[in-house]
Amino acid sequence: MRSALFASDVVALVLATQLASIVRFGRVFNIAPTPDLPIWFNVADLSIAMIAIWVLALGSEGLYDLTRVFWGTGEYSRVVRALTIGAIGVIVIEYLLHAVAISRGWTAFAWAFGCISVIIGRALVRVWTATLRRRGKLLRPTLIVGFNVEAADIIGALRRNPESGLVPVGCLASTQDETRRLVSCVGDDVPCLGSAGEIRSVIDGRFIDTVLIASSAFDHNVLARMINELRGCDVDIQLSSGLFEVTTSRVMIHEASGIPLITIRGVSFAPWKRLVKRAFDLVVGTMIVLIGTPLWLAFALAIKIDSRGPVLYRQERVGRDGQPFGMFKFRSMCSDAEEQLVELREAGANEATGPLFKMEDDPRVTRVGRWMRKYSVDEFPQLINVLLGEMSLVGPRPPLPDETATYDASHWRRMEVIPGMTGLWQVSGRSRLTFDEMMRLDLYYIENWSVGADIGLLLRTIPAVLFARGAY
Repeated sequence: MRSALFASDVVALVLATQLASIVRFGRVFNIAPTPDLPIWFNVADLSIAMIAIWVLALGSEGLYDLTRVFWGTGEYSRVVRALTIGAIGVIVIEYLLHAVAISRGWTAFAWAFGCISVIIGRALVRVWTATLRRRGKLLRPTLIVGFNVEAADIIGALRRNPESGLVPVGCLASTQDETRRLVSCVGDDVPCLGSAGEIRSVIDGRFIDTVLIASSAFDHNVLARMINELRGCDVDIQLSSGLFEVTTSRVMIHEASGIPLITIRGVSFAPWKRLVKRAFDLVVGTMIVLIGTPLWLAFALAIKIDSRGPVLYRQERVGRDGQPFGMFKFRSMCSDAEEQLVELREAGANEATGPLFKMEDDPRVTRVGRWMRKYSVDEFPQLINVLLGEMSLVGPRPPLPDETATYDASHWRRMEVIPGMTGLWQVSGRSRLTFDEMMRLDLYYIENWSVGADIGLLLRTIPAVLFARGAY
């Protein structure tokens, strides 16, 4: 895996420097004289030097350490930081060598193209790795130590997400008494291999790559003893924090008076960040509207030909702080859909949980509407709401007034931000999600909001929509 990352970075940086040469000079090779030195620089030679510096900078950021990559979007910010440091280093070297004829513009282009190409390359490596792991390859046999609610949640999460690469192959009970009662931890495929006191002998007798300890299952002195016992073992030791609702980008570990402390950075809804988010919505939303106008007209014509009724449908939804607004959609149902909804509810046809109403084979959906809903085409007119400031490109799903009537205090937390066209719920299962799962994802988004996370979710929405994952 480390080799794949290295090869991806080198190829991406070669392409970036050569593209910068074509954009800046119109050709790949260009001679750059340096008046104060008896040498002539070929930009191709400079590219090799810059790539070497950049690879070293990437390595210094831990981007070839497999325990520090493939975890969230923080990897990409470290890529930008490493390439920025490398580019500044090259500019300083050019200055010290009095290489004034070397184009600063070329360096800037190479940096910009480098950031884009390296991030794309690493994203492709992630997709390739996730695909292999779903097929049962590149997996890391993991021993779960401790058995309580936290350990059960960890096992469940790892089994639902094989892309992490950690596959539970067994667990250790917290005490000897638990060992006698447990045959398996969760289901029949995660056997109980003993107690935490036998951790060293269990690891010595099996192929274990990673030991994951549920910290809430043990007292401090027991944790310290287990970690000390594993010294010298060729395994990765990971300690669960129990903070399932917090992303790693908000977590910092530092030391105070010799005590390791975990700091959780607060969620910042500073006005300038809201302004950046709004500007991003306006710019990207306007571009999508301008580019997609011909398609909009084609969809409108198809809707009119397929069934009687208006092209657009405006449905009342609940926005930020409980304020109602009219959300635009392409009409995907028959004109009397609301009247039929009452009958369907009374007939017990709802297949969703909580206040949501969903049917996989909803009889109210038109022929064109079924296709539009599958690929989320009916959602495009919500860009009007985005431009009006009633919605954002990314955010929690805007609920119906009937749904909010059943909300408790914790549910209303999801209304602290402007609702969005897409979000974590869109890329994590869409119609397959239960109400509680959708609520948990929306609250997770709010607790860990950032502009970078919004961009990442927009990019993840594209394959979710194209492959119609979880839609009906």
